[in-house]
Formats: sequence, C-alpha cells, structure tokens
Amino acid sequence: MEDTLGVGIIGLGGFGRFLAEQWSAMDNIEVVAVSDADSSCAEHVPSARFYSDYHGLLDDNDVQIVSIATPPSTHAQIALESIDRGKNVLVEKPVALNTADARRIKEAALEHDVVAAVNFILRYSPIVEGVRKIIADGVLGMPRRIDLRNYATHDTVPPRHWFWDRSVSGGIMIEHGVHFFDMSRYILDKEPLEAAGYSVWRNSRQEDRVFGIVRFEEDIVGTYWHSFTRPKAIETTTMHIACDLGEIEISGWIPLEVSFWGWSNDSKLETLLSCLPNAQIDVNNLPEFETASCDRTYRVNAEIRGSAKLEIPKLDAYGYLVRAVLADLAAAVNNPNHVMKVTMDDAISAVAVAERATVDIGDSLLWPIG
Repeated sequence: MEDTLGVGIIGLGGFGRFLAEQWSAMDNIEVVAVSDADSSCAEHVPSARFYSDYHGLLDDNDVQIVSIATPPSTHAQIALESIDRGKNVLVEKPVALNTADARRIKEAALEHDVVAAVNFILRYSPIVEGVRKIIADGVLGMPRRIDLRNYATHDTVPPRHWFWDRSVSGGIMIEHGVHFFDMSRYILDKEPLEAAGYSVWRNSRQEDRVFGIVRFEEDIVGTYWHSFTRPKAIETTTMHIACDLGEIEISGWIPLEVSFWGWSNDSKLETLLSCLPNAQIDVNNLPEFETASCDRTYRVNAEIRGSAKLEIPKLDAYGYLVRAVLADLAAAVNNPNHVMKVTMDDAISAVAVAERATVDIGDSLLWPIG
C-alpha cells in the first residue's frame, strides 16, 4: 500500500483554492500546508497549516510535493528553492517565463533526484487522448493544420491585473498559450520547428489579442488566436484539426465535446468507437475507391460523421484533470520508473514556442502595403 503524500500549495487565489478542494478528496494525498502573502486566505483551507511566508512551507517536513500556483514570474525561483530543499514540484503553467529558467528547473530536479512537472492538465482529457489516437491511427488521413481559436473573457482580468504586465505574466502566449502549444504537440506527436507571432494592443498596458503560427514536423501548420475581450457569458474555445480526408473540432477550454466528419475506411471505425467517450457515429458505406490528397493516397469505403462528449459538468471535468495530473506525479514520486504523461521537456518545449510567438513590444512581423 502506498504511503500518503503530503502536498503544500503556494498561492491561494481562486485556482489554488480549487486545487486544495480537489486534492483533499484524493486517496493517498493530504493537503498538509498552504501559503499566501494574504493571511486572510488561511480560512479557505482550515484543515492545513498556514504560512504567510512560503519558506515556512518549504521547511515543513510533512510536505513532499509543492504545488506552485503563484503569478508566473515567481515560478522559477520558488521551484528552484523547493527542489533545493528536496521537494517534488508541480508548477502551474507556464513553468517559467523563459526557456533558460525552465531548463534550470529540469537540471535542478535531476541533480536533487526529485520529480518536477508542469500542470498541463489538457493532456489528461479523455477527449484530447481520443483525438490523439484518431490522428495516430490515420482515421481521417494525415493532419495538415491545427487551428486554435480562444475567445476568452476580460471580466476576470481587469486593467490593473498582473495578467497584463509582461514582466509578471510573460504575455498571453507564455501565460496562456503554452497550454495549447503543448496540446497540439501532444495530439500530433510532432515537434515544433518554427514559430512567429503578431499582437494587437487595446491601450498602452493591455495587449489583448495575439496571433501565433507554428510549423511542426512534416510541415503541419498550427495557427493560434487568443483574445481576452469578450464578456464571460459568451467566451468560447475551439481547436480545429484539418486532415487530408476530413476534419475534427474540439470544443471547450476544458475539452467537453468533439465532432468529426470525412472519408475513412471501415477498418478504422473501431478506433473511433473505442477511444472517444459516448461516441455517436453515422456511417455511409461507399464502394471502395482510391483517392489522393497532397502527397498521400488512401483507400476509402466509408463516409463518416459523428461526435462525442463528456456527460459531466465543466467544473467536474476540470476537477478530474487536476486530480489526474497530481496522481501521475505521485506515481512518479513513489516509483522512479514511472514516466509521467507530462514532463519537464514538454514544459520547456511549450515555453520555447511561446517565446518565439511573442512579439517584442513595438515590433511587427507584417510589412506595410504600398
């Protein structure tokens, strides 16, 4: 039987409190300590010891895993201090504001023989995992483009929020975009090779619309639009994947649904049925024929259209994901041979792409017309 692992959470904003609530319900996990500079936050997790200075939490012998849920500019320093005290760390995204600091965290974890990971929860989504298998099995042929459209709310990030300060957040691509760069890399199972970006500023403080383009291996193109301009009630997130023979669309910042259509072969249909939750598929059988797209040829005998979705509320799906990533890290702590679904190499790759897709203030990659 595995021993219970003590978790300490640094940062008790809304997300830190959510982590405490979700992780307190897990077997073999105990939230033993929390820390925040605001002492009034102690009331949110009354069952845990409270430290107004996170160094006290790092010196707590009952803490084996440190969760870092503070603003991004603090992640690297707190992670390195935690590792230096022999703690395993789970860092909220981004793991650091730049790849140099991200690599320092990886190297320190190896040196001190502890586990370090970033909270890329989307890898643990059943929808994301299912789409990854569809791509790997070539159900709709070779993927050619992946397109992320994130129309997020500005209601939760008012003008004076640290989110808008690049020295704290790194900017939208680093603070937020890393999730989707990593999700793309995971779904495609392809490495990013090149990236560039463009941005629009609402005013001198708020860079609220950003666009990035990434070339992955095999010339798969990723495009990423993030805007923080909408009222919360109508924010949406979709990821669209265009393949040689059809298309896939994932809906939700926490993926709750996926739809798909295109040509395929009936030998591939079992993949759809087995890897997607509650899949509904309409199949129109066709006389088998050969078709070409770009540099590939395919044998086709079915036209398919369908969808799948999680039959649970968004908040429950969110809770499942944050529990899954901690369970994965705990498994790695208890078993040195366990390989996590998300590693420091994944964290470093996502930050590297985000850095290249972040435009220097005052610069533009567009050429004037005329």
